[in-house]
Amino acid sequence: MKVNQVMVTEVASCSPQTSLQDIAMMMWNNDCGAIPLVDDREHPVGIITDRDIAMGAALQSKPLREIRAEDISSGRELYCCAAEEDIGEALQIMEAHKVRRLPVVNEDKQLCGMVSLGDIVSFTGAKNTAKTGKKQISPKEAIEFLKHVSGHHLSRKTAAAV
Repeated sequence: MKVNQVMVTEVASCSPQTSLQDIAMMMWNNDCGAIPLVDDREHPVGIITDRDIAMGAALQSKPLREIRAEDISSGRELYCCAAEEDIGEALQIMEAHKVRRLPVVNEDKQLCGMVSLGDIVSFTGAKNTAKTGKKQISPKEAIEFLKHVSGHHLSRKTAAAV
């Protein structure tokens, strides 16, 4: 199964200069928990999650309208996958980097979708999907994936001590 068979194609995005307040409203209006940051050529350069907004506000002690996406996302590596990539490869990226969402890029490295933990789990269960006729992800594979991606992460203090 390919990423383009499970990804969401209507994705709200913004520039790195967008305020966290505007991004929070984009999340509310688009019923999503992450907004990719793109450059002027629509190449993903970062991502802001709902958790990033909460932590950014708490750590910077500023109103959301005064904090830019780049203030939160700069210095963090961005993980993406290709639309034509096998879903198993996307799962490996998510698991290796403990992320729940991946921006999806086309052959020109432009944002063309998002694939999330929920998108992948929705293809768990029955033997075939009516949409694609392809075998879905087995429940065992889904549970293993969820265990690795959703498990508790080491805190920064704990990681530094290790």
